[in-house]
This record gives sequence, C-alpha cells and structure tokens, in this order.
Amino acid sequence: MGGGYIQCDDFCGDDKSGSAMSGVLEELPSQLSDSERETFVNELIAPLQRQLDETGEYFLIPPASSKRLLPVVDSLYDNYRQRFGDADVWDAIELDDESGLDPIEAKWGKGAGWRYYCLTDLRVALRRSIDSDSDVCVSFD
Repeated sequence: MGGGYIQCDDFCGDDKSGSAMSGVLEELPSQLSDSERETFVNELIAPLQRQLDETGEYFLIPPASSKRLLPVVDSLYDNYRQRFGDADVWDAIELDDESGLDPIEAKWGKGAGWRYYCLTDLRVALRRSIDSDSDVCVSFD
C-alpha cells in the first residue's frame, strides 16, 4: 500500500508519515482566527494543492512558507499531543483502528492518529527548511 513521505535537506520522515497530509492541511486553518483563515488558505494551502494537482505526485513547501506554516502546525500538534496524552504516534494510530474507522481512510487523512503522526514529522521538516533554506518535499506513491 502506498503512502506519503516528508523530506527536507537530510531529514527523511518516518515511513508513510505524510500520508495524512490532506487531513492536516484541511485542519490547519482551524487553528487561526476567522480573520486569518482566508488569507492562510489562499496564500499557503491552495498553492500546495495546485502543485499536487499539477504533478500528481508531490508538492514543495519553500522556506518562506515554512516560516508561516510552522506556528500553525505547532499549534495543531500541541492540540493532538494533549488529546493523546503524549502517547506514541503508533498508539494514537491504534486508537484510530479501535474506533472502527476504516484503516485506509484513517491513513489518508481521516484518522486523528495518522494526522498526529504526520504533524510529528512535518514539524521537524519545516524547522529544517527554515534552518537550511531548503524546500520541504511531500511526495506520494
């Protein structure tokens, strides 16, 4: 079964950690005020979706976008960490399974455990992007 992958500079995320990226990108605006959401979606989320639509396989997050995304990603990550009580991401993914959620749908963005897994590596990649002035690559197979 395919998945999504997160890379930046010499950082390679864990196996299939980018699989739930669509769910993460959909949820990120919820961390912002009403007045910030539209700009965030139009300037950051929509361009990533356009890239993916064009390539069908990947999108790149440039360092300038990483700087704007990181605080929002950190906020959502903290919400998940509180929700799961600092559980290991694999324990969180197991809770998706126990909830009766279809495992394939969970992996591709519907599962909170899979989103937590994705956010864990996305945070590292965004920081690496800022530090190294490199693009984050999120690819799918």
